[in-house]
Amino acid sequence: MNIALDKQKYQLYTAKSRPDLWKQFEDDRHPLNAAWPLFLDQDACYQKYAKGLAEYEGLAEYQFAIVERNHEDETMVACGRSIPFYFPELDDKKFTKEEALHCLPEGGYDAILTRGIEQYRRRLSPKTATATPIHKNNHYFDAACSQTNPPNALSAISITVRPDRRSLGLAEAMIQAMKQTAINKNLDILVVPLRPTRKSEFPSVDMADYITWPQLPATPDRVLPFDPWLRKHIRLGGRIIKVAPTSMRVEGRIADWQHWTRCDEWRTLPGKCDSDLLYVEVQFPGGLVPLCVFVEEDRAVYIEPNVWLYHDLQRTTA
Repeated sequence: MNIALDKQKYQLYTAKSRPDLWKQFEDDRHPLNAAWPLFLDQDACYQKYAKGLAEYEGLAEYQFAIVERNHEDETMVACGRSIPFYFPELDDKKFTKEEALHCLPEGGYDAILTRGIEQYRRRLSPKTATATPIHKNNHYFDAACSQTNPPNALSAISITVRPDRRSLGLAEAMIQAMKQTAINKNLDILVVPLRPTRKSEFPSVDMADYITWPQLPATPDRVLPFDPWLRKHIRLGGRIIKVAPTSMRVEGRIADWQHWTRCDEWRTLPGKCDSDLLYVEVQFPGGLVPLCVFVEEDRAVYIEPNVWLYHDLQRTTA
């Protein structure tokens, strides 16, 4: 599958056509692994489900890698993960499409990854749809997870580009590949639980406010978002739907967080909280919001908001 770049230099593959490429992710030092904050790798849903995206035969064709060719050598410089899922509200005639989009789960990334994998497993073995109970202790496991209907939607999970290969159109190529795959599979929509790239610079700002910030200076014909990753999607035809307030959740001991973030902020925490406080909020590098540190319990919880975006598959690139 060729992409709209230098076809002699770049080639796009899927995990189905080139499963060998995904073996490179077993190396934690791979640049595409290092580009993602270490603490996010501790997300329980990510750890439970992410490997299945490339390993399940029926999902491998939704995972993409861009390879850069240099004579006889090839280097993986970008990757994109996505998952098809059944979105019941989209089929429900009680809802308009706009109303259905606002039913996207508050749990964002974790919820859609859980839903997509659990639905896929049940389509493989329909008996488990009735035999397996809903995990009531899992915030992200809802009734839609037990559906066996064919997918009608595609969700991006992540798009990662090597830091030294950014601004070359690789991210745009990934988005377009996902849109085209959704069209080829007769899916109705592409959605994205997006992690705004510059939000970590403003951890105390509410996400609902942050996404309204405009790019300055504003263009005369169009107001674009301040955040570059949001802006890129909007330029490619995306539209903001709503905030996903509990999109990712990471919990660990205070020592774990010190290791994951390489941050010394933890050393200044008081040994006990004030009697009126349940936790202390700590800002840290890479965090979109502050971390809630329960000092007396020696644990800290990070709940990250993301932003749901929608791509109209019939729309041309802006």
